Amino acid sequence: MKHTVLLVEDSHTIRHILKIYLLKLDLDFLDASGAEQGLRLLETHPVDLVIADVNMPGGMDGLEFVRRARASEREQVRRVPIVLLTGGKAPDLEDRGLLAGASEFVRKPVSIDALGAVVRRHLPGAESVEHLVA
Repeated sequence: MKHTVLLVEDSHTIRHILKIYLLKLDLDFLDASGAEQGLRLLETHPVDLVIADVNMPGGMDGLEFVRRARASEREQVRRVPIVLLTGGKAPDLEDRGLLAGASEFVRKPVSIDALGAVVRRHLPGAESVEHLVA
């Protein structure tokens, strides 16, 4: 069974890079260019993991996204692991994120190995697939 990862990131380029980093895992992706769209997708589609940026334009940042997801009426939404991406240097950022309900943080610039390890931790059944080159 394929897992679905929701990428909530305002940069199309970063969403694309994250997908490339996770290419060897057998995953499906949903894309959201902002937190509001991400919440709508999370409420209406089955999602196994969310990877969301902390800093997003539009009034709702990643921390508020996590708070709203954790306050959802739907148990599946409240329980989905949410990994936050940040380049922020504030010393209390991780503490605030964890208090909001984030599952984990990944610091930018994101490394392919770190991201893969985080995804495997939260999606233990995510299998590596080898792509055959003809």
